[in-house]
Amino acid sequence: MDTHGESGSIVVGVDGSGTALNAARWAAYLAEALDAPLVIAAAGPHRHGSPNGAEQARGAAEYALRLVRRCDPDLPITTEVSAETAHRVLVDRSRGARMLVVGAQTAWDDHVVGSTTMAVARHAHCPVAIWRGVAGRPIPRNKPVALGVDGTALSAAAVALGFDLAAAFHVPLTAVHYWPPERIAPLGAAPDRAPAERAVLTQALAAPRLTHPEVPVTELALPAVPGPALTELSHNAQLLVLGTRARSTTAAALFGSTSRDLLHHSACPVLLCR
Repeated sequence: MDTHGESGSIVVGVDGSGTALNAARWAAYLAEALDAPLVIAAAGPHRHGSPNGAEQARGAAEYALRLVRRCDPDLPITTEVSAETAHRVLVDRSRGARMLVVGAQTAWDDHVVGSTTMAVARHAHCPVAIWRGVAGRPIPRNKPVALGVDGTALSAAAVALGFDLAAAFHVPLTAVHYWPPERIAPLGAAPDRAPAERAVLTQALAAPRLTHPEVPVTELALPAVPGPALTELSHNAQLLVLGTRARSTTAAALFGSTSRDLLHHSACPVLLCR
């Protein structure tokens, strides 16, 4: 039966693809950790305009529900099926959601990182997690949460959420701050900016550290190109958390060529905060 999910829920978009099923399994893990209900949402129209779109969407939602139920029989779960486009359904549902989860590649698109996924990430009204990983591989529950920090007020939401999730998962937090590598210059030609950049990271983490004193934190501040550096970091993380506002340094990376590289190659889900 289609029911309307609770406010503050974790919403996952499913389309019958293997990627979406893995996203649903991960969303259930997230919902359990956050003590939140899960909503499995499916949309009718598929990319080729199948006349059986609504039936396929219902089947995708029911199959994902059965899969998640086998993993977590006690988790509160509802399903929602709509005849609208996936983008419209997920963006609309994000208004009352705590978090939205989508796969990096969907059956609604032909691209490795689909236009639907990117559009949802741009327009959603809540944090969006884009699931990436190896299909069928167990969730790496003991790995840390990785957090990208750029020092702006716009990344404060990402910092707070990164700490919240590390606490919920009972894992350490790895907080990183990168700045553009300098061109090689004569000795003494420019002041060493490393101390100031490390201070940016430490200051950004100060308040949430007081809120979550139980979370072990590793700070990494170094000159590096964000995309490749974050991709490398993702191999030792269960989740990568970033800010998404257009004026944020990490946001610029996200929706530019660097972000495309990250969403193609990240070894773990990427959570975009706003």
